[in-house]
Amino acid sequence: MKSLSRTPLMEATPLLFLLLLFLLFPVLSLISATDSPVENLQKAAEVLSNAHFSSMGLTLNLISEADILPPSPSLTVFSPRDSAFSSSGQPSLSLLQLHFSAISLSSQFLRSLPFGTEIPTALDNRSLIVTTLPGDARVSLNDVRITKSPLYSDGSLVIFGAEDFFNSSFKLPFSIQGHGTPNLRCASSIKNSQKTVNFKADNSLETASKVLKSSGYSVMASILGMQLLGVEKPATLLTLFAPIDQSIVKVIGNLGEYPPMFLKHTVPCRLLWGDLIDIGNGAVAIPTYGKGFKIHVTKSNDNNLLLVNKVPIIRPELYKNEWIVVHGVGNVLGMTARKSSPSYTHPGRNGEQGSSASDKKNFKGMIAISMILLVQLF
Repeated sequence: MKSLSRTPLMEATPLLFLLLLFLLFPVLSLISATDSPVENLQKAAEVLSNAHFSSMGLTLNLISEADILPPSPSLTVFSPRDSAFSSSGQPSLSLLQLHFSAISLSSQFLRSLPFGTEIPTALDNRSLIVTTLPGDARVSLNDVRITKSPLYSDGSLVIFGAEDFFNSSFKLPFSIQGHGTPNLRCASSIKNSQKTVNFKADNSLETASKVLKSSGYSVMASILGMQLLGVEKPATLLTLFAPIDQSIVKVIGNLGEYPPMFLKHTVPCRLLWGDLIDIGNGAVAIPTYGKGFKIHVTKSNDNNLLLVNKVPIIRPELYKNEWIVVHGVGNVLGMTARKSSPSYTHPGRNGEQGSSASDKKNFKGMIAISMILLVQLF
């Protein structure tokens, strides 16, 4: 029997295999390290079982084997305590879905959300509502308090403990109507913070006003300054989305439109650029001081820009201090350009067109009077 001779290719095969394995090892390691949140539920279940949340731990094991959660790169779970399972029994599938949100929520971010913010869940057309009030030691959703820190967090999956099951039919006892709602405050207001704020708001606003005016946001700078002039410590944290002057001129036709426009662009919470990136999928509806007006933050198609109600943020953190942050936006939110009309001229003593300086003086005087209506914000 003739023996087969070994060819150079056959001799090189083991070497090629080892080389290929060496090249693929980092890729294989990366794939194994990037498990989806659902795949990590089994790991989290072990942690919950050791922290008085064993009932939810068993539930997570079952969920990880079933296809009941939408695919998502991130997942936040709110786990009721064992005592909640003992008193209520095994929850329905729809109730369980109310405790899952397909976004990653950190403790700091939840703490920053203003009262009335809606957080989407895995249950269709149902959201959790932030019910945290100033001075509350812990965040509450649907009037149920959650743990200060996550019970489990691995980057894609975050699990918080909850004192009870969320009520799927929960509604606020009143409708959020902007400045007419007394409890519409940022969760961590300055008045109730343990941190001492050593500054005067009017001094800070003077600096903010200069920055905004020098950057093309004079109208919003003037309105903001008139709101808080002389206030030593503001009652709440704020985020202002400031439209550029040119965009305001295109949509504002009369003086009475300035107050509601300002309210729609003011959020009762301090949202930094990093916070906006975290909610850039548009799922979180954040209330403003405008009656019934909410904002959604999304990313542009190329992911290069963040959009607020489809308007690009062109100057992130244009100004910020301990209680307010201003983001410059490219257009007015929630308003469309008005139809062109004959230009207004201010008559002089002899019926001639008044000077531009006189126009500006009268304009500022009218703005100052109308802005008194906004003092109730604070």
